[in-house]
Amino acid sequence: MINTQWLQTFIMLVEVGHFTQTAEKLFMTQPGVSQHIKKLEQQTGTPLLQRFGKRFELTPAGETLYRYGCRRRDEESALYQELQNDDPFAGECRLACSGALATYLYPHFLQHQLAHPDLTIQLEAAPNKRIIESLNTNQIELGIITQKVSSAELEQEAVGIDLLCLVVPAGMKTSEMNMDQLNHLGFINHPDGEHYVSQVIQANFDSKFNSIETLNVAGYINQLSQILLPVSLGLGYTVLPEKAVNSFPEQSDIHIVSLNKSVYEKLYLIRKKHRPLPKRYEYFIHQIHQLLK
Repeated sequence: MINTQWLQTFIMLVEVGHFTQTAEKLFMTQPGVSQHIKKLEQQTGTPLLQRFGKRFELTPAGETLYRYGCRRRDEESALYQELQNDDPFAGECRLACSGALATYLYPHFLQHQLAHPDLTIQLEAAPNKRIIESLNTNQIELGIITQKVSSAELEQEAVGIDLLCLVVPAGMKTSEMNMDQLNHLGFINHPDGEHYVSQVIQANFDSKFNSIETLNVAGYINQLSQILLPVSLGLGYTVLPEKAVNSFPEQSDIHIVSLNKSVYEKLYLIRKKHRPLPKRYEYFIHQIHQLLK
């Protein structure tokens, strides 16, 4: 790696054009400037200056090194400026939540990005476990999960609740649901399906239920926007948060079953405890609180 001090002396010499004046500007002696240039030539393995009298001209290698030095100086200047400038409206924002919440939150986040084009938003739809892993490895900065975690490295706060809905085809809206009917119809599974359906079944149909393997699973889909499509076609039932159900365009083709016991999930905003966040995340934290409260 090129010695930074020698390179700075070389750049100053080229721009001043005189050894003595360069020494004065750098608070050095003239022999000291000459020594820096000599060491730099030894390090690069090529002459950088062609001297004649008290003047000099750059060799082709010297011109190349000078251009490199200027670029390096400009890049360092820009880096220092970026390090000191915490712009709330520029930079990358990395977040993760369930697919249902992503569908609800993402349009609001995009409006903010439209107003501030220097922002980029990376929103990942993921289950709780992967969100926690992504936080621990610094792949994301903020997550929303549905469980409390016990970790000295993470901090979380409750930001709202989400109603879980048992959704069946519209043609079954007059039926009183029981486990036999649900198993005859078949469960449409999805990435959070087992977690959601277990809570609804335990609270309303079978308190001893503990495994999705006892259900008749009629299909699986990992695209949130498509989960309710087979339900709307009469091919099964599923369980989703209310916000995800309300975003489905064909509302007349599905029916939300009225349950004896409503099931709610608490939502927690989670982040690294000792990792300061840039100012650009303040908007997202505020919006999450407002939208989910």
